[in-house]
Amino acid sequence: MEVLKPIGLSVLDAFRKRNQKELRKLDDVLIKKAAKDFSKSLLEFAVITYVLSKITSKPRFLAKERKKEITNVEDSLKSAVDLLDIGEEALIIAAFKKVENAIFALEKTDRRFMVDLVSKGKLKAAATLYAQGISLGLSSEMTGMEKQDILEYAGRTMMFDRVKEERTIMERVKSARRLIGG
Repeated sequence: MEVLKPIGLSVLDAFRKRNQKELRKLDDVLIKKAAKDFSKSLLEFAVITYVLSKITSKPRFLAKERKKEITNVEDSLKSAVDLLDIGEEALIIAAFKKVENAIFALEKTDRRFMVDLVSKGKLKAAATLYAQGISLGLSSEMTGMEKQDILEYAGRTMMFDRVKEERTIMERVKSARRLIGG
């Protein structure tokens, strides 16, 4: 996971600077890496990065009265990033869950949507994985999202049109072998 440390530091820096575009670019890098490596922690990190980009795009979340919650998100993100070089996936996932909880607390101060930001991020990640050639079942399993929800989201957003890098059959076979340990 030490390879992720520079990306983690970039995510933290981009969030501190409220740089939505940079966070979206980093989300793309992480989701591609998660699809390639079938990594739950990378997927969690991609979801968080996407959600952070959404937060930076909403002025109401960045208002003075939300400073405490934003600081809590930032602090929990820093703690998670500090763990990236340790490489202990269970600890990293637990740290990302703390970031998600901080995001839930921020969002709780101004609920406007039927679906919370983290769930929306997981749905987007699942649809992106599916569009990149990961099976619908595995995309659902990795993210915890329902298959039907993934299909509906992918169809509504034209997700397949945006995925530029297609995976060859050999790449898919290699990924499947890696997944089943063969």
